[in-house]
Amino acid sequence: MSLLTLIFLILFLATEANSQNLYSYYLLNQELKIISATKEKENLLKTPRYVRVITHDELERLGVKNLFELLDYLPEFYYWRSFFGLNAVGALGLRQSYFSEKIQVLINGVPISDPSNGSSFSVNSVFPLSNVKQVEIVYGPMTALYGYNTSLAVINLITYSSSDKGKIETSISTGHDSYNSIFIPFKNKTFSGSFSFSYVENRSPHKDYTDFLGLKGNYSSFKKNFDYFFTLSFPSGFYLKSYSVNRNEHFPVTISELVTNGNSYARRKSFINKLGYSFSLNNLKGDIYVGYNWFYLKRAYNLCPFNHKICSIYLPNELLAVEKRYLKEPRIGGFFSLSTNEFGKFSFGAEYTEVNLYKTRLNSNFLPSSVNVENPKSIVVFPNMRELSDKDKLISERKRYSFSPYIQYNFNFDDYYLLLNLRWNRTNDVGSDWSYTVSLMKKIEKSIFKLNFGRALRIPSFEEMYIKNNPILKGNQNLKLEKADSIMPSYQYIGDRVTVNLTAYYFRFRNFIYKRQVPGGSYQWDNSDSSVRSSGFITSLKTKIAQNLELRVSFGRIFSIEGLSGEYFDFPKKKLISGLNYWNKEITSGLYVVAYSKASSRAPGFYRVDYNFNLNLTRNSKVFLNVKNLLNRKYQFDDEIPGDERTLWVGFQLYY
Repeated sequence: MSLLTLIFLILFLATEANSQNLYSYYLLNQELKIISATKEKENLLKTPRYVRVITHDELERLGVKNLFELLDYLPEFYYWRSFFGLNAVGALGLRQSYFSEKIQVLINGVPISDPSNGSSFSVNSVFPLSNVKQVEIVYGPMTALYGYNTSLAVINLITYSSSDKGKIETSISTGHDSYNSIFIPFKNKTFSGSFSFSYVENRSPHKDYTDFLGLKGNYSSFKKNFDYFFTLSFPSGFYLKSYSVNRNEHFPVTISELVTNGNSYARRKSFINKLGYSFSLNNLKGDIYVGYNWFYLKRAYNLCPFNHKICSIYLPNELLAVEKRYLKEPRIGGFFSLSTNEFGKFSFGAEYTEVNLYKTRLNSNFLPSSVNVENPKSIVVFPNMRELSDKDKLISERKRYSFSPYIQYNFNFDDYYLLLNLRWNRTNDVGSDWSYTVSLMKKIEKSIFKLNFGRALRIPSFEEMYIKNNPILKGNQNLKLEKADSIMPSYQYIGDRVTVNLTAYYFRFRNFIYKRQVPGGSYQWDNSDSSVRSSGFITSLKTKIAQNLELRVSFGRIFSIEGLSGEYFDFPKKKLISGLNYWNKEITSGLYVVAYSKASSRAPGFYRVDYNFNLNLTRNSKVFLNVKNLLNRKYQFDDEIPGDERTLWVGFQLYY
């Protein structure tokens, strides 16, 4: 990789004198504003944290339709598919569970996560990008600014605003998938706002799939995903942000080592709201807000379908169960900042949150507490479905109270920048601890040196602490807070025709939460006795090789992962992305290669070629064509879960 970088640099620097009118990367970065690094709008080149910004133009050149496709093009992430057929992602050497609980997603600064499992991706398994104007990714420990479960990265999706044009987009694939969205801005003298709506269907059959028990069929996890984002602002300073997701998923042939096709599905609903008041008084700015979030889960299991050979041998009936959960989360908080000419900017805030799993229910035709993996005949089976008592539920009703005050200090002199964060985190059921970050930056002309280090905290989820009557996985009420100490030095050069980035990272986790095998063939959530460490680096090169031609090369390399074995570290040691983009006033075109090294013995390395083409029909309309896996390469994830087949997407976009 270092040799390729050297060759590209020599080539591009040698031709620089022949192309003085090219678009300047340096000027573009000077104009970019971000909000995710400090909770306030800042110039990207004055932000000491390591941040990656993907603009609307870049999203269109890549041809990505959802957040997971975007992360697939970034070398620090590992995008894969779980047993459930759900999108999953790991980052910076840690694969995590399919919940990806160490990465948190925000939409316009509003946290999008299910407090019962600590995950943003269980709220929305798609995150369509058709109405997203900019994606900001802040790397490293961010608990000190955003609270629990921001150990590896924070991803903030910035949607279009009331000052943008309206937009309609629709697309369909040869796999019978579809994306549909509409964005409606509105503005008058009294108020302004926007309404963003998306509806997604995923079918994508994978033919001739055979699971580990020999059952054959199409691996297709049919998903319907509806979401909207609504904003309303008043000149007085009052505002409302409302986000809702409605998911409906039917699972494929095999979704775990026991749970298989039949009557297995999941339906999730989330309703996330923030009502606030913002003000500005000379050098003092403030934001006071209240919120109310509501989450619903209905999940059906068919643990032993009649068409499985093993089930027909041991059990005369199918094992059916339907679980329901209702959760509400009120919160109140504030964030204030004071700017001074001599001493920099001081910010402080506090947040109080209640998480109330106020109703749980389980209906089944068997007693889950009677399930014994080693002795299937011990299962107590009823002739009909019935509602079970509290002692036989999978999770009981629970409450969690959380309070966290925090401070931030931002200071710069000449070309030196300093950013400090400190937060105290307190809960009633896990205890309290401190998190912090220190970010330093030095600019030398067009070179930028950064150093970020700090501590993040992850709180055990309700599922990890309180799951019971599960023959495969048990909760642990004695779990401790997971602590992640990290350091990330980086160097970036931003020229007119070329940008180069090199970032190294080192993470050390204490009380790492993992699944420990226990007697009886099952697992229990536990804290690791030893520290868990991961380290690696990320490098990228972007350059203009002609007036309208751009070459990109990105590479990620993991040096070491230590402390535990198993699924948490089934992560590709190397990842390479290269792409060639061409654009003019009418056409945008891109050809990309994504290559992963082996993730585990069950997930060999592979490469995939994608193609993207956009044609502007008029000033406000265009058609686009995307081909995923252009060469139709066969690849798989763990447990022979198939990767994407060659898929052609055709779509239309209209601004009004």
